[in-house]
Amino acid sequence: MLQLPLVVTVQVDLVLVLISSLAFLTRLSCLSYPNAVVFDEVYYGQFVSLYMKRIFFIDDSGPPLGHIILALGAYLGGFDGNFVWNRIGAEYPMGVNVWSLRLLPALCGALCVPLGYLLALELKFSHVSALGAAVLLLLGETNTPA
Repeated sequence: MLQLPLVVTVQVDLVLVLISSLAFLTRLSCLSYPNAVVFDEVYYGQFVSLYMKRIFFIDDSGPPLGHIILALGAYLGGFDGNFVWNRIGAEYPMGVNVWSLRLLPALCGALCVPLGYLLALELKFSHVSALGAAVLLLLGETNTPA
């Protein structure tokens, strides 16, 4: 039975909100820059293209779920799998939505920052130490061009 008055309390960790906002801002800005293949896209892009062509396989890099999730992001972005991922710096054709190819890894990278902060707090570190861990993750690697 519900008793009146009903009291609802909300606590907001402003530090968590701030570092999460900064993480999403830094990781999701400039996803389409450069419009060329960069570093690991050569490796993972080949897998994405094969999955888009409905060629399923298991390689020695681990279970295929990660590659299939990347292929899902590419599929939702309209990628058809017809691109040769042969070298770093190769320009993407106009029909390839680079933003959709890079969105999922960028989201995962952004979520690592608040996760690190919350994990440090859960391990009973001080708020200052948790903030330090989050800042290190935040500044570690971003997508913003130099």
